[in-house]
Amino acid sequence: MDPNSSAVEGSNVGRAAPIPDRRRRRLVLLAVAAIVAGAAVAGVIVWQSRGGSQAPPPAVAQPLSGRPPVVLQMPGKPVSASHPRAVLAAAVSRLPAGDVRIAVARAMAGYSAAARESTLAALRRLPRNSPVVAFNLGVAELWAGQPAAATLELKRVRVLDPYGYYGTNADNLLHPDEVRGYPPYVYPGPAPTGSPARLEAAARAHPSAARWLKAAVRVEAVNRLQAIADARRALALDPVGIAPQVATAVLGFQKDNPMAAITTLTQLAGNDPDNTEVRFHLGLLYFWIRSGGDAAAQMRLVRSDAPQGPYATLAQVFEQCIPDPAHCASLAGGSS
Repeated sequence: MDPNSSAVEGSNVGRAAPIPDRRRRRLVLLAVAAIVAGAAVAGVIVWQSRGGSQAPPPAVAQPLSGRPPVVLQMPGKPVSASHPRAVLAAAVSRLPAGDVRIAVARAMAGYSAAARESTLAALRRLPRNSPVVAFNLGVAELWAGQPAAATLELKRVRVLDPYGYYGTNADNLLHPDEVRGYPPYVYPGPAPTGSPARLEAAARAHPSAARWLKAAVRVEAVNRLQAIADARRALALDPVGIAPQVATAVLGFQKDNPMAAITTLTQLAGNDPDNTEVRFHLGLLYFWIRSGGDAAAQMRLVRSDAPQGPYATLAQVFEQCIPDPAHCASLAGGSS
């Protein structure tokens, strides 16, 4: 599951009433406040050395101070990645003996200014096609002053674990100038019910764009790759349908090339300027690349064109949060 999805799943609501109940509003506010403020999620770390520059990193840079965080996906209560020895202790107690995650945690916990190369060598002796190994090696290389090697390793992680725990965190590190995680496709109608497997089976038995789109929406939070595939199946059956086009563009959003999805939605908006599904998601994508003015402009159009529509409440919350995340957080805390 995408480790950042918890910050946005609350936004993926069905057809809201014009004035949602107070609990729903609080959940929406909390979700949007979290992603506007860039709230930390367990296992997500900030790339401290490059400030989001898209220029190729130098081969060698000054090492970072302190110990690198240790990022492991494991059962039990989250442990702060910035406390390597605590992570190691948790890994030893929770994971079976011989689990590669224990070896990763042990190597990372032994990192010091004098032992950088020893840590890197220990990680490189572990299975390199394991996402947990590759991710933490990239982090250790970054801390050791090897940003070019770290970049290559983190790009490998994305291939090894696309949209997974480590792949998503790697993408976040490679693009610190974008909102963490990936933008959700927000379904305009009542949220699909039933298990993902049941909806997939129904779509295969009786293929239609609507059935494949519902399957995509239902599986999005747990398997984004499958959601992308299902949205593409919907688009193949209805290539001019607005919902399949929007879903395919949003779910296929790439941090390396966000303008591809934005261009698709911009063209759709030009052809159908009053469509709030297009406008809302275009604003969402602008928000994801931190283009606040463009995002707010789209959200205003959503509210003015369809004040009672399914996206109006979310659009209003985004408008409040984009210019003033602190105010948005206070609204969330004050709701009940």
